[in-house]
Amino acid sequence: MKKWMPMTALTSCSLLGLFLVAASGTSRTARAADGDNKMQSTRADFKEFCQAMQGRWIGEVVWITDWPGFGKKGDKVTAYSDFRISHNGHVLLGRFNGGPGAGTGMVHYDAGKRQIQARWVSSGGSVWNQVIYKQDGLWHELETGSVADGKPIRSSLVRHISDDGKTHRRSGTVKIDGKMVDPVRDVWRRIGD
Repeated sequence: MKKWMPMTALTSCSLLGLFLVAASGTSRTARAADGDNKMQSTRADFKEFCQAMQGRWIGEVVWITDWPGFGKKGDKVTAYSDFRISHNGHVLLGRFNGGPGAGTGMVHYDAGKRQIQARWVSSGGSVWNQVIYKQDGLWHELETGSVADGKPIRSSLVRHISDDGKTHRRSGTVKIDGKMVDPVRDVWRRIGD
């Protein structure tokens, strides 16, 4: 019996250690999932976002950095965008024109991830991937992507809607290649359906 005691104690301690490792890993995973939960949306949220965005818009835009194919940092341009709901309400298609440049985007609801997602591509070769979600009554846009030369883009933007949905102000921070650029401060006004 004495020969089995050390083996039993060793086995019990090993099982306890595995349990603790598994339990702490699960809580870390749960905490990480909680961070992602704030970016989750419902299909009803997606429909609400589509309604808020659809139509024709005119914008006062200041380039926050040198954008290939669009203009230089500090240039102020009048921009235009157009959003249309398509594919039986499952897609929001967008077009953007500002200065000599243009962009095309597609917004959709990913039911598996429970997220509103978007992908934009510009005539200057930049690409943006967005996760859009509503928090505290405001629409948030978390963006990742890259400019044409491969430098990564990361931004966190907020859309403030006023005037019964006719005015949208976008503000927030943008990093390109890990360096902060000027803050976003665009104002958009709906000019038609």
